[in-house]
Amino acid sequence: MMHRCALACCLLVIACAQVDSEAGASATSDVAFHFSKQLYNVSIPENSVAKTYATQSPGSDLMGISLPSPNTFSDIRYKIVEGDKDKFFKAEHRIVGDFCFLFIRIKTGNNDVLNRERKDKYILQVRATASIKEGKQKVQYTSDTTVVVTVLDTNDLSPLFYPIEYNATVFEDTPVHQSILKVVAEDADLGRNGEIYYSFVEDTDMFAIHPMTGVISLSRPLRYNEGTYHELTVSAQDRGVRFNHGGMFSKAKVRIRVKKVNFFAPEIRIRRHPQIVENSNADIYAIVNVSDRDSGIHGEIASLEIVDGDPDGHFRIRPARQKGEYNIEVLKLLDRESTPQGYVLQLRATDKGIPPRESYKSVPVQLTDLNDNAPVFNKEVYDVKVPETAPVNTPLIRLKVTDADEGKNAQVFLQIVGGNEGGEFSINPETGMLYTAIPLDAENKQFYSLTVSAIDQGNAATRKQSSAKVKIYVEDTNDNDPIFEKPEVTVWIDENMPAGTSVTTVHAKDKDRGENAYISYLIANLNKVPFEIDHFSGIIRTTQLLDYESMRREYVLRVRASDWGLPYRRQTEMQLTVKVKDVNDNRPQFEKLDCVGHVPRYVAIGSEIITLSAIDFDAGNIISYRIVSGNEDGCFSIDATSGTISVTCDLNDVRVSERELNVTATDNTHFADIARVRFQLVNAKRNTMASGKFINDDTGVFDCKDTGVARRLTEVLADAEDNNKPLAQEDFPMMPTRYGQNVHSPEFIDFPVEIKVNESVALGTTLVKLKARDRDLGYNGKLIYGISGGDIHSQFCLDMETGELKVIGYLDREREYEYFLNVTVYDLGKPQKSSSRVLPITVLDVNDNAPKFEKTLASFRVTENALNGTAIFRANATDADEGDNAKVTYSLVTDTKDFRVDKTTGVLTVSNNLDREKQDLYELRIRATDSGGGKGSDNLPLYSEALVRISVDDINDNAPKFSLPNYSVKIREDIPKGTVVAVVTASDPDLGPEGEVVYSLEDSDSDGTFKIDRLSGTIRTTKPLDFEERQVHSLLVFASDKGNPSLSSEATVTVNVVDVNENMHAPQFSDFVLTGKVKENQPVGSFVVQVNATDLDPPGGDSNVEYSIRGGDGIGIFSIDNQGKVWVNCFEYSCDWCGAANLVWQVRRSVEMQFRLMENRFGRS
Repeated sequence: MMHRCALACCLLVIACAQVDSEAGASATSDVAFHFSKQLYNVSIPENSVAKTYATQSPGSDLMGISLPSPNTFSDIRYKIVEGDKDKFFKAEHRIVGDFCFLFIRIKTGNNDVLNRERKDKYILQVRATASIKEGKQKVQYTSDTTVVVTVLDTNDLSPLFYPIEYNATVFEDTPVHQSILKVVAEDADLGRNGEIYYSFVEDTDMFAIHPMTGVISLSRPLRYNEGTYHELTVSAQDRGVRFNHGGMFSKAKVRIRVKKVNFFAPEIRIRRHPQIVENSNADIYAIVNVSDRDSGIHGEIASLEIVDGDPDGHFRIRPARQKGEYNIEVLKLLDRESTPQGYVLQLRATDKGIPPRESYKSVPVQLTDLNDNAPVFNKEVYDVKVPETAPVNTPLIRLKVTDADEGKNAQVFLQIVGGNEGGEFSINPETGMLYTAIPLDAENKQFYSLTVSAIDQGNAATRKQSSAKVKIYVEDTNDNDPIFEKPEVTVWIDENMPAGTSVTTVHAKDKDRGENAYISYLIANLNKVPFEIDHFSGIIRTTQLLDYESMRREYVLRVRASDWGLPYRRQTEMQLTVKVKDVNDNRPQFEKLDCVGHVPRYVAIGSEIITLSAIDFDAGNIISYRIVSGNEDGCFSIDATSGTISVTCDLNDVRVSERELNVTATDNTHFADIARVRFQLVNAKRNTMASGKFINDDTGVFDCKDTGVARRLTEVLADAEDNNKPLAQEDFPMMPTRYGQNVHSPEFIDFPVEIKVNESVALGTTLVKLKARDRDLGYNGKLIYGISGGDIHSQFCLDMETGELKVIGYLDREREYEYFLNVTVYDLGKPQKSSSRVLPITVLDVNDNAPKFEKTLASFRVTENALNGTAIFRANATDADEGDNAKVTYSLVTDTKDFRVDKTTGVLTVSNNLDREKQDLYELRIRATDSGGGKGSDNLPLYSEALVRISVDDINDNAPKFSLPNYSVKIREDIPKGTVVAVVTASDPDLGPEGEVVYSLEDSDSDGTFKIDRLSGTIRTTKPLDFEERQVHSLLVFASDKGNPSLSSEATVTVNVVDVNENMHAPQFSDFVLTGKVKENQPVGSFVVQVNATDLDPPGGDSNVEYSIRGGDGIGIFSIDNQGKVWVNCFEYSCDWCGAANLVWQVRRSVEMQFRLMENRFGRS
């Protein structure tokens, strides 16, 4: 300690020596006279009385002029020369030691006072004057400075409301704690004097006001029925010194009117017809009652209208006589076919509330079908071609008919009503497949025009029908042989007709048509015949000249007629007998010609001299002879029959000796060449026979030239005999049809035992190709196929030519799982033969049916305390398929752990603890999946889903829960009574009374300083707070529900009271400058001087004063205690050069006091 004091004294000595050296220097220069600063800041409260001094802020530089010595200047004065227009201030000086202090105070004698609200700052120009006497003259010195005087605020004004009355209209559904309005008051004071606290004059639990913002909020739910008007008085009080009975205040009126709210939307109830018949004249479809639970205008209904679901305006709504009742009327005729799904009318009811509320209701309108639509064929006329060989029951065409109606009105049966007089066709009334009913014959009738009628199955009186034409063209299939007019014909032809002569024309007819009726002819004889036939015209002509005498005199021709049909030609033959008619086409020919001889003259008359013989190749011709010349005298005659020439006169009388007779032979048509008989009449010896004939010798009397006719005749006769012999074998082949009659019946080959087909088989799929054979040839062995029975649903078609069995209708195993088709194969022989077999067809199941739930929508209720395993519902789904495809498993599609479904039984059970507060409604989708589909990804299992709605009923299992377990708030200690400190909220997710929360407060250690609103949880103060008395309040808040038994929870509310500085007054010394003296070399601890400061605050901590030295004691030579006593702090104090020390004491609260410590070594003070 002593070392420290020694160090301090040394430093003080050095400082004093420096001061003395500076003083000596100034004495040799001009004297300085100027303010310590050019600008000073001081402050003074408004409304200050006269002689109140303005003060500097703690720590500011001394305001004034430093003097070289106390007696250097004389007549020092301070004067305000500018800035004090209102003459409020006066400048004073005080010399303490070597410093002349400047003080600004309020002048006396001025009736006006400082008003900060009017002017809060004055800038004063202060001039200092002084003089120094130098001999007989005085030297004047001046110095100017600026003093800024700040007028401090005092709580001299009351808060003022503007306006002083507030009105608000609040809807009764305004949420709790929502702001309603804001009151505003203004206070022109500064700081806390201008800060305003708002509070209600009367206690209220319905409203709360923010103490600082003035925002009034709702702290309890409003009920129009409990009160429509609230009047509140709001107090605005500034934060002036509270212990002086508070600051200034004013009041305002707040009037709050509760406006009824349109709480409820209209409720729509409908009484409707379940269905309405389309096109009926029903006027009213439904009666709608609209009500509103609100009262007054909010409960009145403004309108009910259709806003959707009726784009064409078929309905309208008209009010009924009874209030709140409306009728939905049918405005236009309804057509179910144009809206097959019916209508869903969207009704909107609007009330007259402000704002209006709306509600919507869907009204389904289901139209009952009226049989107002006739069946419609997809075509008006159908054209069908069918071969005439089509077997009975051959499918021809499926007639497609639709009916826009539904149900029985759309179920159509078909029947043939015209053009089927012979019963040639039949129709399946359900499938519309048209079949042949009997064998057809194009030759008998090649065109049918059927009228097919479609009749719906509506009520007998309303049934409708339509019809279509089916034109059936029966195609010819070459089932007829050509037929000759006569099977056997005999014709004659003259011999010697030139080649190409037409013998006859044969005609055959074929009842078929087209190429099947085109006929060509041929002569089928194996042996060559002298005839040919034109293949197309049937004209038979000779190919050579015919000779009756030498050739065949009768020809039997096999004329064959063939049509051009396919695959085989049909042929027939006729027998044409051509007989050659003998014609006199040969002249008689003499066997001998040019006979030369001699005849005695004595030949008696009548004697035969020569016989001429002529031969005629024609059969049956009679030859007669005549002498054409040389017998003019008639001496000779010729037997016309035998050709014997006889003497008819006495040759002796003949004068000539030589005679020449020209003889001819005739068949009465032709004449033979002239045969000359030349003979000599000789006078020979009579040698007469008794018979009178001329007797020739061997050489004959005549010598004739042989013509060879006899030989030729022999040859011709031989040829004729040979040519006309009966033939050893038939000279024509058998026709192909004669290879055999239709002997054999067709027979199936490798006929299948059974056919299995999936029900999903595509239309047109070939199931099997049946094979059959017939050992006959030609048409007798030509086969066609047909289904003669068992296809009741028109599902199959058997190609009559190829035997391919195809699917022509969609198969459905669930409707028909097995078919027994009676399959027949026919030949085309005559008579026709056939063979039949039964073909079983088994339809295999395909997974084409999804499981079907017995109920697709179900609703159940369960309490939230239901135990695990509680059964809720048993799903039941069936699958129309079979086998694995019908095996159903159940699964829960909805992602939840609270329920599970047994995959086998479909029982839905609780699987977890339910909590209605977390989830009160479950919409569970249960899926039923079959086991079909196999492993292929293209054929997946099928499934269907059902919706199960489970509502969880509430039990009181939840205690109210605070939003926070602990609340901590801070609040000023000076807030008004009734201020809202905190709002605690607790929620209870239970329903009904179990979810209603009431609050209570345990305030055992706060002596009822706080209260809580039992409904809203609003905590208010009930008395003023005092930080000095208690800084923390711990409240225990309980929230209880109204269940039985009631559940509750608690929360802690910690209220931290924030201290408000009530120490409004700073300590004040008795004077701004205090003077004390001490001798040098005083020991440590020597008393120097007593300083005293007073505090105008009430007794207590705020008025306790503590002292400290702020500066001016150099290196700590002095010290001050809390009693204001100044002591010497250095063991040796000696300052030969220091005459004074300026000490600055500080009293806590930053109030400073200048203290001038003076010491004069020469004994001056």
